[in-house]
Amino acid sequence: MTTLTELVTQCESEQLHLSGAIQSWGALLRFDATGNVTHASANLADFVGTSAEAALAGTADWGWLLGDLGLLPEEPGASRIRHHIQEPADGLLDVRLIRDAQGGMLAEIERPFHGENAIDLHTLQRPLLRTPESEDGLAAYHQPLLDGIAALSSFDRLMIYRFHDDWSGEVVAEKTTPSLGSYLQLRFPASDIPEIARQLYLLNPCRHIPDAGASPVPLLGRADMPADLTYTDLRSVSPVHLTYLANMGVGASFSLPIRVAGRLWGLVACHHLTPCTISAAHRQACVTLVSAFNLGLSSWLASRRMQMVDSLDRRVDKVLEAIAQLPNPLDGIEFSGQTLIEALGAEGFALAVGDEIVLVGNTPQLEEMSLIDAWFSDRRQESLFATDRLADVFGDNPLLLAVASGLMAIKANSPRSGRVRFYWFRPEEPYSVQWAGNPNKPMTEQAGAIMLSPRRSFEKWVEVRTGYSRPWSDADRMTAAKFRNTLLRWL
Repeated sequence: MTTLTELVTQCESEQLHLSGAIQSWGALLRFDATGNVTHASANLADFVGTSAEAALAGTADWGWLLGDLGLLPEEPGASRIRHHIQEPADGLLDVRLIRDAQGGMLAEIERPFHGENAIDLHTLQRPLLRTPESEDGLAAYHQPLLDGIAALSSFDRLMIYRFHDDWSGEVVAEKTTPSLGSYLQLRFPASDIPEIARQLYLLNPCRHIPDAGASPVPLLGRADMPADLTYTDLRSVSPVHLTYLANMGVGASFSLPIRVAGRLWGLVACHHLTPCTISAAHRQACVTLVSAFNLGLSSWLASRRMQMVDSLDRRVDKVLEAIAQLPNPLDGIEFSGQTLIEALGAEGFALAVGDEIVLVGNTPQLEEMSLIDAWFSDRRQESLFATDRLADVFGDNPLLLAVASGLMAIKANSPRSGRVRFYWFRPEEPYSVQWAGNPNKPMTEQAGAIMLSPRRSFEKWVEVRTGYSRPWSDADRMTAAKFRNTLLRWL
């Protein structure tokens, strides 16, 4: 029988970029490197008066649509938006030209909005052009981003969704109406936004699904090879995600990635109960607001990191200098052990040099400590290891787990002392996680096949976790890494 893990893996491997279809709010053309049309959406005639068949036959001139291609960079994903292009037959169009990953070019075609309010982007952007100065300032910094996007759209709910280390996400800011309830501070499992979708968010500035109930439009081609739709927002929507939106009662969605140092930090997620469209101009304005937010967030994180590193330098040097004064580093632990424990907010500490181990505070006994040391020493390519659930590694050792559930370990080879290993331990701390619905995706049976189904309820669901310690933060990891990097200088 297919397991839940196998079904999640299948979902993760879904080739979203090769769906062979688009959403119906626009039309799509793909041109090869020579300018010939290789793919055309079946609804093309609804937008430009030329059928998909005629476009594929090469009987149409697309110069009016493409304009000066010299203005479009060559790298995959590069794009250029042309607003209010006059279509030869009748009407105006908005066109987004995109270099694809196959050496060709995609043309997204949609109708512009008429009578739309002018965008005062400078006013909306102004509160984002600053760097937060504290944790409270960062929390307040979320609101002008949501306010700006709300001014450019009419969505019922807007959220800032932050990813955790395990890729689960938490709603850290929200703008909605009281009648809809709140998702604020609720957690969503990593499987809600699978890895392949996260990768697409890294490559694209936004994702627009104006009508979750609309039927996809086939993309016709001259050859069997499907078009790569990685960089087009018109790309059709995964059936699993459409079911997910339906279960949430969402008729339309709009999301924008928040990226820091090339990594997906979070999303701005917008939901509407009924179909809802944002014009190309307003989508681009929203992208600009998120870009400004990215800069402010990145500056704040960089500033906090510099402050943390400066504090760590002084603290680590003080501890290691005291240890280095003695012929045997192990002798210094009785003087510096408590400082080392407090440096990472732990309750126990161990230092191993060669075959000797010294213990301070609440740690496993020497026999269990030897097992941990042997296990970590065998992981030759791993200089730092951290877990808040030691049961995943030593699940068959209740004596060890009765003392510690969290472990931070580092190691280095010192010219003076040989192999040196530092270990910090934290005890179990049961805690609760407030999820938006049961995070375990259910399995259903359809026509004799086991299928993965998005959960049907998003009401608050509280999970009490046992067997975990307090999680190790980025600051903890930096502290441990700083100890390791300084070990070679002092020991």
